[in-house]
Amino acid sequence: MPPKTTSGVQWTLRFKQHKTTILLFVQQSQSFDSIKRDLLDAIKARKVEDINGNALPSDPEEIEFGVPRDRNDISKGWVALKIPEVEEGDTKGKGVKKGSVLNGSPLGAGLKDGAILAFKFTQGPEEDGMELDDEWDVIMPSYDDDAGSQSQGGV
Repeated sequence: MPPKTTSGVQWTLRFKQHKTTILLFVQQSQSFDSIKRDLLDAIKARKVEDINGNALPSDPEEIEFGVPRDRNDISKGWVALKIPEVEEGDTKGKGVKKGSVLNGSPLGAGLKDGAILAFKFTQGPEEDGMELDDEWDVIMPSYDDDAGSQSQGGV
């Protein structure tokens, strides 16, 4: 049973890179910076040094999150998670109801409990200017893969 918390609702988020899936319990209002630290700590706790040849970063800031282009069809790929920024005086903009404090959180980003996020490791500031949104190494298992291996044995 997950620990009880008093600072908000706890969600499970699924983080994927290549064939690796990591489940994390997070607060719906927890900052993505804190979630990146938790994700990196969880990976390091398993003594993993790399994922599909991508070395783990030493700094959580070198982790980038992606969301599905289409939540109903993950095969359409991923795009970088962009947190909407709301100016302090903006009371008519979208997302203001949720509050600008939450924009850097799963709730503020429009995620839900059980959401899937891709993650990748950046190489630091030199990648900031490059457009890498389409370069997400995520392999989702499919029914065809599983059924093909079962049907080879014959009945």
